[in-house]
Amino acid sequence: MKRKIIVLMGLDGSGKTLQANMLAEWLAARGEKAEVVWMRGESYMTAPLIRIGKAVLGGPREEKRGEGIADPDSYRKYTRSKQSMFRNPLLRSIWRSTTLIDHYISFRRAVGRLKRDVTTVILDRYVYDSMIDIDSAFGSEGREALRLLGSVFFRLFPRPDKVLLLDLPPEESMKRKDDIPSIEYLESRRPVYHIIAEHVGASTVDATKSKEDVQTDIRREIGGATG
Repeated sequence: MKRKIIVLMGLDGSGKTLQANMLAEWLAARGEKAEVVWMRGESYMTAPLIRIGKAVLGGPREEKRGEGIADPDSYRKYTRSKQSMFRNPLLRSIWRSTTLIDHYISFRRAVGRLKRDVTTVILDRYVYDSMIDIDSAFGSEGREALRLLGSVFFRLFPRPDKVLLLDLPPEESMKRKDDIPSIEYLESRRPVYHIIAEHVGASTVDATKSKEDVQTDIRREIGGATG
C-alpha cells in the first residue's frame, strides 16, 4: 500500500510542528491513520563534522534550546568564515554529499519505524530543508538549491503528494522563537524556501494567521471538507 506523503516546510517559528499534529488529529477523526515524522531529529554523519567545523572556524557558543545564541556577532563572523571555506570545490562536494546522504538515512529509518497501518505520513521538514542548509552554508542565494533539485540525490527521495510552505516574515519568526542566531539567518533562507516551493509546486500558506485559520487553509489545500 502506497502511503500518502504530506510535507510542511518553513522558517523556524512558522508553526510546522503544531500544524502537523493538528492535521494528524483531523485526519484521524476522518478515519485515516496519520503519523507525524520530524525530520530534524537524527544526524549520523553531519553532527560530528559540524562540531569540528565550529571548533576550527570559531563557531559561537550556543545556549540551551530556548535561551538563544550567546553572541550574535560571533555567529555572523562564523557564517562568513564558513562560506569562505566552502569556496573550495572539494569541500563543497563532500559537505553536499554527506548532508544529503545523512538526511536520506534519517528519512528511511524514520519511515521504516512506522506501523504498517499508517496511511498518511506528515513530514515536519523534508530534504528541502537540508538543501536550504547547504545553500546557506555556501552563501549561494538559491543557486545551489536549484542545482540540487535537479541532481541525482533528489531523485532518491519519494515525491510528496502535497508540499505546504508555511510562510512567515523573519521579523515575526524572531518574535516567536528565541533561539534563532540572527535575523540575517532567516532573511537568507526565506527567499530560498520560495524558490524551492515554486520549483516543486508547493502551496503557500500565510503562517501569520491564527493557528486555527492556518489549519483551515492547510486542510483546504490538501483537499476535503474543512468542517
